[in-house]
Amino acid sequence: MRRHIIGLDIGGTKCAVVLADVSNGIRLLDRISFPTGSEQGYRHTLERLFAGIRDMMDRHGLTTTDLAGLGASCGGPLDSRRGLVLSPPNLPGWDEVPLVRLLEDAFHVPAFIQNDANACALAEWKLGAGRGVEDMIFLTMGTGFGAGIIAEGRLIRGQSDMGGEIGHVRLEPDGPIGFGKAGSMEGFCSGAGIAKQARTMTEEWIQSGRVPLWVSDGVGLEELNVKVLAEYAERGDADALALFARVGGKLGAALSVLIDVLNPARIVIGSIFVRCGHFLREEMDIAIGREALIHSRTVCEVVPAELGEQLGDYAAILTACHGLGIRMERRPEPQVGSRFHLDRLMERYPDLQPLRVGIETAFLLLADTFREGGKLLLCGNGGSAADSEHIVGELMKGFFKKRPLTGEDAARFGGKAMHLQGALPAIALTGHNALSSAFGNDVDPAMVFAQQVYGYGKPGDCFLGISTSGSSRNVVNAAETAKAMGLRTIALTGPAGGLLESCCEVVLKAPGTCTADIQERHLPLYHALCAMLEEEFFPSDA
Repeated sequence: MRRHIIGLDIGGTKCAVVLADVSNGIRLLDRISFPTGSEQGYRHTLERLFAGIRDMMDRHGLTTTDLAGLGASCGGPLDSRRGLVLSPPNLPGWDEVPLVRLLEDAFHVPAFIQNDANACALAEWKLGAGRGVEDMIFLTMGTGFGAGIIAEGRLIRGQSDMGGEIGHVRLEPDGPIGFGKAGSMEGFCSGAGIAKQARTMTEEWIQSGRVPLWVSDGVGLEELNVKVLAEYAERGDADALALFARVGGKLGAALSVLIDVLNPARIVIGSIFVRCGHFLREEMDIAIGREALIHSRTVCEVVPAELGEQLGDYAAILTACHGLGIRMERRPEPQVGSRFHLDRLMERYPDLQPLRVGIETAFLLLADTFREGGKLLLCGNGGSAADSEHIVGELMKGFFKKRPLTGEDAARFGGKAMHLQGALPAIALTGHNALSSAFGNDVDPAMVFAQQVYGYGKPGDCFLGISTSGSSRNVVNAAETAKAMGLRTIALTGPAGGLLESCCEVVLKAPGTCTADIQERHLPLYHALCAMLEEEFFPSDA
């Protein structure tokens, strides 16, 4: 059965090759990323992409007979019908590159291409915040400002694949330049446009004798970007908040045009809106209320994208699914009880919202592991070692619930059953002092966890590596060993992802600027996972 798809996420800075299993919903399995190297020409990048596909197939023992197809997500303009890349601004020299034909000639499977906004629209529509509606718009709101349109259950591309280029629409007669046009939506609402406005306003404030706080702090004009401005806004800085309010108003005006023209049920916005929507929302809503038709605006909700850092990966896979007519849906979602703990986590820690899809995926992977009779192996160093032990404690005994034994188990143990609890099998590799010290002394300290994975693990088990840097060598070695043995793999890291990102199926990159901050987010995250699993396997105390 052709149950796998390989996707290519092609960006101006970096590219990724992604493998997914599509036999029962869509499950991401593996990822390889590398710098695009656009300055070396498109042939160099294509060679890296094709080598990445072959490497991915070798790593998983696949041949082309196992592949249903290939999908590529790439910046526009392009011609998805003829499979051509047509000189995107972020890919100089890619002039009428016949990407689809080259892929099909090399790998002898069907290949498909979509511009990144359309591909992301497909992903959010089927797997993310657009689920359940037939009329949806996805807005990139990243470095640029583009759109993908779903209308009456169909992706709208337009005659020349230019449908949805909302960033080019002019909001004002003059203003910041974006998409080659002054006063455009991209000029006002994109990451590059926001940075330009911040620099212009900073210069005007300084000339008027008022110095913004970031200037006093030594932040240069060239360093001003959305991330820096958001940090000041979070601290309550009035100038940063005023700038975001201004952008929110322009965003609302832009959305009003879309609402009036397309009458969507939902507008899903990625990137900046996911991280900074709370600074933009008030003025955005005011503008929509003022500008959009009442019958259209009252049926439209504006929400942040849900797929987080996996959006590009899913977008590439969904491009192939869309072309092949494969049913596009993620593995089953958590049930009501489990979802309660996930929703509670999002409410209490809104900065973890970008991880929601990843947490759901990790939960489903762990649930499959336990349901199929597998176990969880965990490891980490220092505080992450303590977290490994902590997780085992929550899984191997009652957490929120008492988990009394029932049925055959209760009968088997008789009176002792009242002193036992339901358990989900988990082993922390950090607590075996005699083995660890002996192996570290006699063989290799960096392979201690890997040795335990080799000894305890079997296909169907799951490995969880915890490392705030993502690059702790002993944890990475264990993850690579687990992957080679056919174990499922999850990583809990900091924002960098590190080396674990390239060797784990699911990588949960918690926010934070130092080890302590990252670990403070690891705790509620894995508590939520443990609580979700408890609900899944022990839905009642009775």
